[in-house]
Amino acid sequence: MNAQRRVKPFLGAALLSLSVLATPALGADKKQPSMDEMVKFFNTIIFHSEFKDIKGSKTIKKWKGPLRVGIRDFAEVTVNKDGREVTQLKQVKVKKAHVKFIQKHLNSLVRATGLKTEDAKKTGKPANFKINFVPHRHLGNPYLAKANPKLLRKMAAQGGCYFILWSDKVTGNISEALIVVNSDRLLIRINHCLLEEMTQSLGLPNDSNMISPSIFSDLSRRTELTRSDLLILKALYHPRMKAGLPREQALKVAGEILPELEASLP
Repeated sequence: MNAQRRVKPFLGAALLSLSVLATPALGADKKQPSMDEMVKFFNTIIFHSEFKDIKGSKTIKKWKGPLRVGIRDFAEVTVNKDGREVTQLKQVKVKKAHVKFIQKHLNSLVRATGLKTEDAKKTGKPANFKINFVPHRHLGNPYLAKANPKLLRKMAAQGGCYFILWSDKVTGNISEALIVVNSDRLLIRINHCLLEEMTQSLGLPNDSNMISPSIFSDLSRRTELTRSDLLILKALYHPRMKAGLPREQALKVAGEILPELEASLP
């Protein structure tokens, strides 16, 4: 797969492998939107972009292969360089709380989508779902990703967390994801950030206040997926929702499978 086809940002050392752990059942929303509203929500979340100067996708983007999660935690250190003091990132031991949050969210996402996970160390393959924790002032550090520095600074300016995806423009297959989280935040905010960015890194790049409560709402501070979130995620990873499917066809398929999925949920 050549780089020109492969690299498509959405708006994105030692690696720690994760196993999937059991978690409680997902909660339901109090009031469910109509199926027409859900199709519109699907359209907004999948095909729109929250950044005005970045075009939304015209086709379905999703993972087809296994996720290999890698986690890095960084601290800021001061070093002497050419006679002057400069600050830089130093990799440190990953915090247990961060690992716990990721394990919980990974489990719920894998269960909802049917995606598989692999141990990067055991397979000898590089991690393709990377999560970096960095101090606030280093959120846009170019060391974190081989991406346009201007794009990194733009996303880092929000101050919380962000993600970047790389996908094939023709097949719609997502091959890599990078998540960057502000480690200076309170743990409850980090927990929410991780769920939102991990979910969006599966091919749901946009935010929307169209339906609430939802992990995709700007007003949300949730740490679990809602029923509406689960429906959108399951629709994206339904066998009939093929990667690379054009928007109009995808919305037609969504209108057919969303009622089926809604009826199947408890």
